[in-house]
Amino acid sequence: MFTVSDAAKAELANRLQSAGPRFVRLRMRDSCLLSLKLTLDESPQPGDREIPIDGFSFLLNEGELHYLRGKTLDYIPDQTGFRQFEMV
Repeated sequence: MFTVSDAAKAELANRLQSAGPRFVRLRMRDSCLLSLKLTLDESPQPGDREIPIDGFSFLLNEGELHYLRGKTLDYIPDQTGFRQFEMV
């Protein structure tokens, strides 16, 4: 499906430890650029598929799975140095 970089794994582990939720929800933002939105969630919603990768439980909407196929979730700096999750 998709892979997770070491930088993304470290940041996810840090956020999940302090926040308490057990799921990582990945959604595509509704825009012409198809940017990623990552949130932490307590439970799946109707239409979600749970995908376990490297010890994390990701929730993805069934209709958005094709956007993430073959990609890597990474935690990288943008042009201003602000770090964010991106699918590359």
